[in-house]
Amino acid sequence: MIKRYFLLTTEYPPFYGGGIATYCRHTVKMLTERGVEVTVILPDEGLEGSLSLEERGNLRVFRFKPGGELYNYLGWLLGLSYQFSEVVKKLIEKEGLPDVIEAQDYLGISYYLLQRKYALESPFKDLKVIITLHTPKFICDLYDEAPLYKFPEYTVGEAEKWCIKAGDGVISPSEYLKRELQRFPELKDVEIEVIRNPYQIEGSNFPTEDKRELLFVGRLEKIKGIIELIEYMRNLWQEGWEIPLYLIGGDTWFYTKGRWMSEWLKEKYGYYFKEGFLIYEGKLPSEELKKRLCERAKMGVVPSLVESFNYVTLELIENGVIPIVSDRVGISEILGEKGLIFMLDNFNSFREKLLFAIKAGDGELKELREYYLKQVEAFCGYPTVFESKMRYLENVLYKEKKKIYPFLREYRTNEVSKENQADNEEKGLLSIVIPYYNLGELLFETLKSVEESTYPQKEIIVVNDASTDPKSLEVLKELEESRKDIKIIHKERNEGLALARNTGAFFAKGEYICFLDADDLVEKDYFEKAIEILKTYENVSFVGCWLEYFEGSQGFWITFNPEFPYILFHNSINSQGCVIRKRDFLNFGLNDPRMKYGMEDYDMVINLLKHGKRGVVIPRVLFKYRVRKDSMLRQFNPYTYLYLYKLLTERHKELYACYGSELFNLQNANGPAFMIDNPGWESFLWWKVLRGEVSARVSSVEEIVIPQELKEFLKKLWGKRWFRVSAKMGMRFLKKILK
Repeated sequence: MIKRYFLLTTEYPPFYGGGIATYCRHTVKMLTERGVEVTVILPDEGLEGSLSLEERGNLRVFRFKPGGELYNYLGWLLGLSYQFSEVVKKLIEKEGLPDVIEAQDYLGISYYLLQRKYALESPFKDLKVIITLHTPKFICDLYDEAPLYKFPEYTVGEAEKWCIKAGDGVISPSEYLKRELQRFPELKDVEIEVIRNPYQIEGSNFPTEDKRELLFVGRLEKIKGIIELIEYMRNLWQEGWEIPLYLIGGDTWFYTKGRWMSEWLKEKYGYYFKEGFLIYEGKLPSEELKKRLCERAKMGVVPSLVESFNYVTLELIENGVIPIVSDRVGISEILGEKGLIFMLDNFNSFREKLLFAIKAGDGELKELREYYLKQVEAFCGYPTVFESKMRYLENVLYKEKKKIYPFLREYRTNEVSKENQADNEEKGLLSIVIPYYNLGELLFETLKSVEESTYPQKEIIVVNDASTDPKSLEVLKELEESRKDIKIIHKERNEGLALARNTGAFFAKGEYICFLDADDLVEKDYFEKAIEILKTYENVSFVGCWLEYFEGSQGFWITFNPEFPYILFHNSINSQGCVIRKRDFLNFGLNDPRMKYGMEDYDMVINLLKHGKRGVVIPRVLFKYRVRKDSMLRQFNPYTYLYLYKLLTERHKELYACYGSELFNLQNANGPAFMIDNPGWESFLWWKVLRGEVSARVSSVEEIVIPQELKEFLKKLWGKRWFRVSAKMGMRFLKKILK
C-alpha cells in the first residue's frame, strides 16, 4: 500500500500557470482524502528565505527558493532540476525514503534525480520515480515553431525525453499523447500506462437564461490552434455568419514572426478586430472567468494542435458551457460518441459541430451537458482514478531494478573491428595510465591523489614520452628506485599523447583502465563509484564525471552522458579521465596519433560510441583539471579547433552524414562548437548576433570596440572552459567578429 508520496512540480496553488497546477490540486486532494501522506515539492521565487513549509493534515508543501552557485554552471533549467534533487536528498536523509516520487515531464525537473539514481548514489539509488506526462516542452516547441536546436531549449528537450525513458513508470492521461510521444524514435519502445487525470466537479450550475457567447479560453499560442480557429471563423464570417469570437487568455511569443501573438493577430486580422468579430480580453482572474462562463458563454472551442488532456474543457463543462474540441486533444477520448469533436484539418467538420451547438435548443443542450458530466465522472472521478493509479504504482514498486542503463539513442556502425583477446586482463583490477612529458614534480601530487583512492585493486603505469627536462628525468629515476609498485615505461622517441596512452594500455593488466594527465587529480571515491557503475550495467563501457579547474583557473565543467548527435557537435564528457573497460578501449578506442594537437580523447569517445560502447557521467565533481599556462589546451586557438574538427569529420564521415541535418541546425542555432561550454546556457554571443544586437561581419580592423555589456559578461566567464582559449587570444578573436 502506498503511504508516503512525493510530488515534484513547478506549479501548485495558489500559483496557477496552467493545467499542471490544476492536476496537482486534484491529485493531492484525491490522495490525501484516501489516507496517503503527500509531500509537494516546488520552487517559489517569491520566498523571502530559502525554504518554506506548510502542513495541513496529510499534506505538506515544501517551497524552495531557486538559485545558487551551481546555476552559474548548469544554467537555469538544469540548475533547477539539480536543486530539486538536493531538496529530495535532504528530506530523505532526515525522514527516510518515500514509497514513490512522482514528477512532471515538463522541463525535465527529475533529470538529475534520475541521473543520480542511475549513478547509484545514495539515497537516490533505491527510489521509485514515476513520470506523469502533461505535454513536454519539446512537443510544445515543435508545434510553436520555436528554435528546437537552440540552447538551452534543445538540452531541456533532451532531458525531458531521457526522463521519460528512464522513469520506473510513465503515466499518460490520454492515448493521444501516448501515440504522439511514441512517434519519436527515442521513445517508441517506452511502456506508457494511460490513467486519466483526476477531476472532481464541485457542483455544476446551468443557468436558464439565454447564453450566446463563443469563447476561446487559453493562451494565445500556436500549439493551442488559435490561428487555425481564426481562419475557420474568417471563412464563416465571409459566409455571412455574425457570431463574434472572444479570446480569453495570456499572450505568448510567436517565434517565427518575432512578435507577441496578440500583436501579430491584430495586424493580420485587423479588420475583424475593428468590426467586433474578434475581441481579445487578455487573461481574466479565475473567479471572474468562472462568472463569465456561467453567465454569458454558450460554447467554448478547444482547437489545439496537440494537447494531452486540457482542463479548460472540464472547466467549460463544469460551468455549463458546451465544449467543441479538436480531435488532437486527449480529453476528446472521454467525451464519447455524443461529444462535439471536430477534425482539426477539416473546416466542414468544424462548421458542422459549431452549427449544431448554435442551433441546439435548451432541451438538447441540457441533455448534452448532463451527458458530459457523467462522462467526466466515469473517467476522471477520484474513486476510478485512485484505484487505477494505486494498482499501477503497486506493480511498479515490485519491479526488479533495471540492470540496463537507459540511453536515449542507439547507433550501430557497419564497420567491423577485430576484437583483441586481452589475455592479460585481471578481473577487477584498475590500471591507471599516466602519460608523462617534462612535468617534473607535479607527478607526485597526481600519484598521491591516485594512492588515496578508496578503490583497492589498482596498478599505476607511468609512460615517459621521452622527457628531456633534467628535473623531470630525476623525478622518474627517484620513482624507479623507491617505488617498485609503479611501472614506468620509457619511450625512445617523443610521439605525443595519443601513442603514450596507447602504449600504457598495451602494458596494462587491468579489467578497467583510466588515463590521467600527470598533473591532474581525482577525488578519493571517483574510481570506486565509476567501477560500481561498470559492474552494475552491462551496457556501459566508460564512466566520467563533472570536472573542477584549479591553479590557473577556477570553476567547473558540467559534463553529460555522451549521446548522438550532440557528441558529434561538442564533447560532453571528461574524456581525458574516464574509467573504461580496457577490452573496449583496445578494440574500439585506441587514440589516433594524427590528432597530434589534441582532442584525441574526444575522438576516442566517438569511436567507442559508434561501436555501441556507451558512456555515462556521474553528476558530481570527482575530477580536478590543472590549468597551466603552457598546457596543450591553453595553446589552442580557433584555427586549432577548425583543423581538429576537420580531422574528426573525416575520420567519422558515416556518423556526420547520418546526423548532418541535426548538426547543421545545432551550429546554426548556437554558433561554432568551440564557443560552447555548457548546453544548459543560452549561446549568448551567437544570439546577440542573430538578434541584430551585434554585427557578425568579419573585419580586419583590430581596434573594434566590444560592447560594454558583452565585456562584463565575458569577465564573469573568463578562464572557464566556455571559450577554452587564453584571454589574449579570445579578445583578439572577438574583435574580429564583433563590430
